[in-house]
Amino acid sequence: MKAYIDCVHCYLKQAASCMAFAHVDEDRQHQVIYELMDFVKGMDRRNTPAENSTEALLEVYKKIANDDPYKEAKKSSNDLALKLYPALKDLLEDSEDRLYSALKISVAGNIIDLGINKSFDIQGSLQYSLKTGFAKDDYRDFLGKLQKAKEVVIIGDNAGEIVFDRILVEELTRRGKKVIYVVKEGPILNDSTMEDAFYVGMDKVARVITTGSRYLGVSFNHISQEFLSLLQNSELIISKGQANFETLEDQSFTKGRIYYLLKIKCEGVGRVAGVNFGDIVFFNK
Repeated sequence: MKAYIDCVHCYLKQAASCMAFAHVDEDRQHQVIYELMDFVKGMDRRNTPAENSTEALLEVYKKIANDDPYKEAKKSSNDLALKLYPALKDLLEDSEDRLYSALKISVAGNIIDLGINKSFDIQGSLQYSLKTGFAKDDYRDFLGKLQKAKEVVIIGDNAGEIVFDRILVEELTRRGKKVIYVVKEGPILNDSTMEDAFYVGMDKVARVITTGSRYLGVSFNHISQEFLSLLQNSELIISKGQANFETLEDQSFTKGRIYYLLKIKCEGVGRVAGVNFGDIVFFNK
């Protein structure tokens, strides 16, 4: 996915949000944003929004001398989600289709995106996901492929959300599938890292690896050979969140094997996905 004009506003919004989380004083925030405007001018609009966002954020991290501004917020999101975990498990017990419900629970956690929103309504997101469901839904097609697959790769997204993903991982392993869960190599926004995976116990239910990079989504100029090989050879992939969608949706070598699970948080992504802002989707593009 290429960048739209609205993405430029988002780069700056993420930068401002990042500095707020890092408790940077107002005068310094203005100075950094003005300097960042010149940096953004040099970006290649042919790059994905996720790649340009990462470049902008890493520039801000250098300017404010903070390599993980969301560290405290990520822990808070994980703690909140862990408190909800027993109730989330209970939801599956009353479900007619446990895996389908697990997918809806997993996507409900995608609301925890501090790069876009400073706050979120997780209960509201959960109710919407379970009751309204997917605006674009390839679940039946996914089930057919899942029956033949021995292993499923899940490309994760945010801290906190990773607990909701654990529900999905546990349901897949309950069906006899091996799961590989992918996190970022280093901190960027509130994306999950190996530290988050261990904190929430993901390592107990799945093999956890990193992308080999701290770039948002999947930056093919920065990922590890291990992860690239996984993308090339995996039988079935679930991609969580917008940044992963932005960077993978036009890759022909994954088509037919990758399913996108996310909430649509901007008009540009909705346009490419063929759905509306605010929808939740599970589909093979």
